[in-house]
Amino acid sequence: MEITNYLIGLLTGVSLTAFFVGKAWYRYYTKYTIQQKQLSRILKLNDKIKKLKNFESPKKTRIKV
Repeated sequence: MEITNYLIGLLTGVSLTAFFVGKAWYRYYTKYTIQQKQLSRILKLNDKIKKLKNFESPKKTRIKV
């Protein structure tokens, strides 16, 4: 009977530990993936801005009066 109670307690402890560790890992994973998506969007936007600046610069010409 004592061994059964010990095994049940051990299994419960391991299950709870696995649950909380998994919860922390999932929180970290979602935070990391969201940051990666935001970073990739910012880099794409930065590339578009650079292309627009390079595209517009030759068009600007001064009109002599």
